Amino acid sequence: MPAEERDFQESYEQAFRQVIAHRTMLKAYIQAIVRDPVLAEDTLSDVTIEIARSWARYDPARPFPNWARGVARRVALNALRGLGKRPATLDPEVLEAVGSEIDACGGEARLESRKRLLRRCVAQLSEPNRRLVQLRYFENQTYEQIADAVRRSVNALYVAFNRIHEALSRCIRENLEST
Repeated sequence: MPAEERDFQESYEQAFRQVIAHRTMLKAYIQAIVRDPVLAEDTLSDVTIEIARSWARYDPARPFPNWARGVARRVALNALRGLGKRPATLDPEVLEAVGSEIDACGGEARLESRKRLLRRCVAQLSEPNRRLVQLRYFENQTYEQIADAVRRSVNALYVAFNRIHEALSRCIRENLEST
């Protein structure tokens, strides 16, 4: 294999390794912008390609997460415009704060470990509460839609979700302290 082709392949591999190492952060960041889980997944694929294409312009002296979020923001906003959707008007400083909070959560392995812990804690909820979590966070239904589906008032759902969040927070805290 010629040296130029080998360098090109190594460059793409470096880009993809970085994207994989920061996938959870990028997806969460994109989700904050597009606010649609299917579009977020599609956009993540486009971001991965754009990062690989732009890799030669990446300065390794800069932190990859910051640079990748810049690429992700541009691609996500273009995706929204391409669908004729008006982008949410989140201030760039707010988006950067979101990115910093995601970075503070740790690397991909730590995030995956916490996701497993969250799944275990959700599994410990009562069946009705797991259904509420499913409807809200996995099916992205509004409180009004959930209220209709479970025949409860929106105010009752606010109370229920407050209790669910407290139970999950307590479960996670207790499990993190025991490890």
